[in-house]
Amino acid sequence: MIEDELREILRELISEIGATSARILGEDTPPRTGVPARTMPLGGGEYLSVELPTRTNHTDVEAAFERTVRQLRAVRRRYEVTRLPEIAITPASSEPEHGRVMVTIEKYLTALASIDRASNAFVIRGSKLVASAKAPDEVESSRWEFLARRALATPTPGSSHGEIVDPDAYAMTFWYDATLVVLLAEPYATDFIRHRCRQVARELCNLLPLLDPEPDAPAAIGPRPRRPTQQ
Repeated sequence: MIEDELREILRELISEIGATSARILGEDTPPRTGVPARTMPLGGGEYLSVELPTRTNHTDVEAAFERTVRQLRAVRRRYEVTRLPEIAITPASSEPEHGRVMVTIEKYLTALASIDRASNAFVIRGSKLVASAKAPDEVESSRWEFLARRALATPTPGSSHGEIVDPDAYAMTFWYDATLVVLLAEPYATDFIRHRCRQVARELCNLLPLLDPEPDAPAAIGPRPRRPTQQ
């Protein structure tokens, strides 16, 4: 989790200022030489080292550096660690958009599965598993499939979405054919679980469309021209 968050911060910095690399260095790691670079202390003997191209059109570099240093220090405080992992990011090492979206979805599911009484969380599209907090075992696999089918087939009164409240699970549908499933230990607070699932579902509604393939070009899907009729 902490490594993913650090990589995302460094990716944003690289994208914003056009850097050629960004690295978190320990005090025993020698900086690279021969390339224009800026090294900023993070405290605790750690540094942020950013390599810059010879020419850049970005004028807000200093503000970006300052914000990134604050973000990295905040991550260290939030995770209560004395040292940050040494990480290096370059534009070529950035994950594709699909990969970044999946990482973010898994973060939300991991957070949901970490609440009291929960053991795992899943998001499903139709009958296909999109992501889970952790890899499901055989029993969990059969459980989420069954719960997703039930939720999709059982809309709540006055709503197009379905909800399943079982002693050992909670499931709700959202965003077309998507289902959010949480496996739980009895007893659990239904209202609390429902509230947390709705919060996560709102975020997933923004992320799931990003996993869909790009539509075909309009010229490729437009109506075909009519053939001229024979006179």
